[in-house]
Amino acid sequence: MGGLTNEDGVSMSDVPSEAEIVERAIRAVGELDVDEVLRWVADDLVLELPFRAGGFPTTLVGADAHAFLRLVGRLFDRMDFFEIVVHGMTPSGVIVAEYKSNGLTRTGKPYRNQYAAFFEVRSGKVSRWREYFDPDVVAAAMG
Repeated sequence: MGGLTNEDGVSMSDVPSEAEIVERAIRAVGELDVDEVLRWVADDLVLELPFRAGGFPTTLVGADAHAFLRLVGRLFDRMDFFEIVVHGMTPSGVIVAEYKSNGLTRTGKPYRNQYAAFFEVRSGKVSRWREYFDPDVVAAAMG
């Protein structure tokens, strides 16, 4: 049986692909499982939210990106992601994904959005996450 192993002795069949890493990170956010999200993102994660409104930063790096991911769990009672489609990797190494959410804020407001996102994976972790969404949906849910 043997098979290939990496330098840590882990079977290569147990090592997730870049697309699987991306999907696991997306699902962990949807489950509001911050520890699991942080397991799949790099310490120096670059989180880009180009459509983020309200004068908030649109690019967060490292500890700031991690703090934002932790905040999601405090803003929502539920955040179900569904219709997650990871399209795979482009020739430039970017992984493209689409997904939808059906959530409920801590204040009881519904939150339903659609996303297109672009990821880079380095050393088994998401190192860049650029996510496009409808900022009007965010404003209505948080307002």
